[in-house]
Amino acid sequence: MSAWNSITICGLLLASMCAPVAAQSDEWIFDGSLYLFAAETDATVGDVKGTLSFSDALDNLDFAGMASLKATNNQWTFIGDLMYFNLGFENDRSGPLISGIDTDQKNTIFSGYALYRVYETPNAIIDLGGGFRYFSNETTITVRSDLFPTRQVGTDDDWTDPLIAAQVSFNLSDKWSSMLGVDYGSFVDDRETYSATLTFGYAFSDNWFGRLGYRYISVENKDDDVDFRFEQSGPILGVTYRF
Repeated sequence: MSAWNSITICGLLLASMCAPVAAQSDEWIFDGSLYLFAAETDATVGDVKGTLSFSDALDNLDFAGMASLKATNNQWTFIGDLMYFNLGFENDRSGPLISGIDTDQKNTIFSGYALYRVYETPNAIIDLGGGFRYFSNETTITVRSDLFPTRQVGTDDDWTDPLIAAQVSFNLSDKWSSMLGVDYGSFVDDRETYSATLTFGYAFSDNWFGRLGYRYISVENKDDDVDFRFEQSGPILGVTYRF
């Protein structure tokens, strides 16, 4: 069974478990967001791991860009989310065998979703569907030692994984709302990816919203000659314009 067939079947089974929704408007609403992901980053290549806190990332950041676009007609929702990081950082060690680990990393992560509304009340909405995650990775980790020659491992690759996804939204008051989005993909041998994002939003006006929350994302690829794992987690802060 193909990955996309698996996604379709999972979506239909989940949808059948939920109450039907009422007829919806065909009017499309768009949300454009810019945000900051204050993440701690872990990159593992083979048996070598480099870790970077967000405070250190600000000192070592060459460039980063994060944005998302959402379109919904209250029945279908389409989301595109882009993150790009260009980082170079060092982890110093005190032992003679390993005196330090230097990491150079460029990552592009684009996640796309198509979601269908399966449940709706005045205060809660559930959307289910699928999508994909594109991951482009250029990572080089250099192991420094006072006793042995410098060791360097790296990977330069890109791939796309299919996802199943769900989004749950709540209206907390006239001004406050919250959203939980999760996805999972493990339909390709030796690859796995998943993420979870929880945000709280405040409406400054009919068009402008502030958002604060937390995100975790993991990407793992054991399909290449060198095993690779990438993890990021931390607070997320952004602004959204609705049009």
